[in-house]
Amino acid sequence: MNADLPTILGIVLVAAAAAFVLLPLARGAPADAGESEPGPTDRFGLYRQVLELEFDRELGKLSQADFDQLSSELLAEAGQALREERGTVGELDEEIEREIAAARAAFAAARAWSTEDVEDRKHPAATPS
Repeated sequence: MNADLPTILGIVLVAAAAAFVLLPLARGAPADAGESEPGPTDRFGLYRQVLELEFDRELGKLSQADFDQLSSELLAEAGQALREERGTVGELDEEIEREIAAARAAFAAARAWSTEDVEDRKHPAATPS
């Protein structure tokens, strides 16, 4: 019985590894996933590429100068994608200012309503009997 346990454990580990490797194929993952260049708005793909470049530099596959040039190009592209996604700083500032103005108007209206309510309680109108 003791000799069967390592054999069973080995079979389970091999099956788990095979399932892990074959799972993307079973899900129907695209064949070119990971091979294509990221689109202009795939910021996270660009960040992954920078991390891969850093790993290659640490392994000695890439010089520091090449890493600096390639990573700065990728980060500039990611910054452009972020600007396209969220707009320019000026547009964001304008949106924030509009939201602040709307909040101020809402608070002013609430204060005016509250003041009118207090005045009505202080000086109730004569009610007909």
